[in-house]
Amino acid sequence: MIHPKHIHIHDYNYPLPDARIAKYPLPQRDASKLLTRAVDGSIAEDTFRHLPNYLPQGSLMVFNNTKVIQARLHFHKHTGALIEVFCLEPHAPVDYQQSFATRGSVEWTCLVGNLKKWKEGCLERTISVGDATGSRTVVLRAERRGTSGTGHIIRFFWDDPSLSWAEVLDAIGELPIPPYLNRQTEESDLRTYQTVYSKIKGSVAAPTAGLHFTPSVLRAIDDAGIERAELTLHVGAGTFKPVKSEEIEGHTMHAEWIAVPRSVVEKLLEHDAQCVAVGTTSVRTLESLYYIGKIIAEKEAAGMALSDITAEDLHVTQWMPYAEGIAETKDAETLCPEPLAPADALKAILRYLDALQLGALATSTQIIIAPGYRFHIVRTIITNFHQPQSTLLLLVSAFVGGEWKPVYDFALEHDFRFLSYGDSSILNYDAITQPNTLNPANTVSTNSLPHPAIHHDNPSERLPVVDVEGTVTGSTTRGEAHSGTAGKPLHPVVHLHLFNPQGELFLQHRPAWKDIQPDKWDTGVGGHVDWGEDIATALAREAREEIGITDVSQAELLQKYVFESARERELVHVFRLISDVPPHPSSELDGGRFFSQQEILQRMGTGFFTPNFEQEYTRIFLK
Repeated sequence: MIHPKHIHIHDYNYPLPDARIAKYPLPQRDASKLLTRAVDGSIAEDTFRHLPNYLPQGSLMVFNNTKVIQARLHFHKHTGALIEVFCLEPHAPVDYQQSFATRGSVEWTCLVGNLKKWKEGCLERTISVGDATGSRTVVLRAERRGTSGTGHIIRFFWDDPSLSWAEVLDAIGELPIPPYLNRQTEESDLRTYQTVYSKIKGSVAAPTAGLHFTPSVLRAIDDAGIERAELTLHVGAGTFKPVKSEEIEGHTMHAEWIAVPRSVVEKLLEHDAQCVAVGTTSVRTLESLYYIGKIIAEKEAAGMALSDITAEDLHVTQWMPYAEGIAETKDAETLCPEPLAPADALKAILRYLDALQLGALATSTQIIIAPGYRFHIVRTIITNFHQPQSTLLLLVSAFVGGEWKPVYDFALEHDFRFLSYGDSSILNYDAITQPNTLNPANTVSTNSLPHPAIHHDNPSERLPVVDVEGTVTGSTTRGEAHSGTAGKPLHPVVHLHLFNPQGELFLQHRPAWKDIQPDKWDTGVGGHVDWGEDIATALAREAREEIGITDVSQAELLQKYVFESARERELVHVFRLISDVPPHPSSELDGGRFFSQQEILQRMGTGFFTPNFEQEYTRIFLK
């Protein structure tokens, strides 16, 4: 599997005519179209007001309750030059709510349009502020105080100390709508570009998946027994930032502020650390929780007091998820050799909140979710249709196992409306297509992404050569056995099909560093017979080394046959074992899980399994 850093963004392009971009919302929010994608990949069309019919029974649904602020300010210099100041995030005070409540003066990090015309001095604008007692005139001034990244630190100050910054913004600011709408903000946008459940001011863009919800849809969700919870991620202008680099490694995600109440963490635990996420902003927040919990657990293991951990320590960096399980230092390997279960990560957050006596977790995240990402908490997404070559499209692709094009092709062919004011979709996570995804019900995880610098097959390892009866006739090297040269030496291997008492079959996921059939699902135990080793000894060794099963005395030999591919010829000894002992895959594998026969049949012929497994399964179990 290619490392996500090296994904080429041009592979995530599709034709989007301007006519398909919704410039305005429908008169009724819940009348929008709803594309539905089931776990098996089947796609259909419905109407958004029927969304409750597609939600998993008894699930938890998580919403982002952020509210878009009127972040765009316009000033005229005495020369007549128009200067636009776009407020991104508070600088002093840094807390959003404190900043909005501040009177007299604040500092914000901003983008400045026509900056070359504002080289020095203050900008000034007179505004009229009204309330129940009448209106009054207030002078607002802005001055440059420095830079912060690609933004500018702007100090705003006004001559009426009775007014808060929130009141000033409401009086002078303009609601920012997405640039791809190619129009000015209108009065109707003040209502339609906010979700009906928005509460916490701070975003400069709406969490648009939520724009379809109406009070009646929310009531129907409640009536269906779906529990609701709210968190906050303040959406930054970076959500519209295009990926300009050829590989996404060159794209920097903006940090965004998140706040998650303790009650939400507790509800997630009550629902087995799984939920339905409304929008990509909720997805990014929820998935960041896993890594925040992981940071806390690792610092605990290192002996740090929970009370000494700061919000800055909990910041989730852009590429943190893709280093999971790859120890950067010996100490890191010692402290956390296995990935944390999602429930344990959430429990670590609760311990942290208890230690600091906090009612909510507040920090920031830069997480980028791209193909190759392992989802830990989110199992269903409600989301709109996103721009070509965007990080949001990468997230969707990661969630549907790379099968984003059928979704978008269907939407284009069936006249769906795209982007912020467009139609919606509900996408269900197919854990089968996501290698090494933690799932408490039936998945066993290992501690590594493929790591070619560490893992590789040894081409000089000696293997026995046998005839079709299994009699040893000589020896060869692994490299020669896999070379595909004329005469391909026949060498013995053992396969063990491990079933649980429910009749489900355990399969392993082959790491990307394997020299044969990388990144595919395969027989639970399979390996070469070593030089000087008999079949029974090889079977016991492979079962022990690969999945931690130490007793194979009850394994039944089902068949012996010759398998031939373009690269090798194997004399395969096929065994079956029924056991209630849970397997524990080694770090040499990329995890594994139990599959029902129905799941296996659904995936046959799609390239999901190795050809060897498909042929063997058909030969032995589908007679």
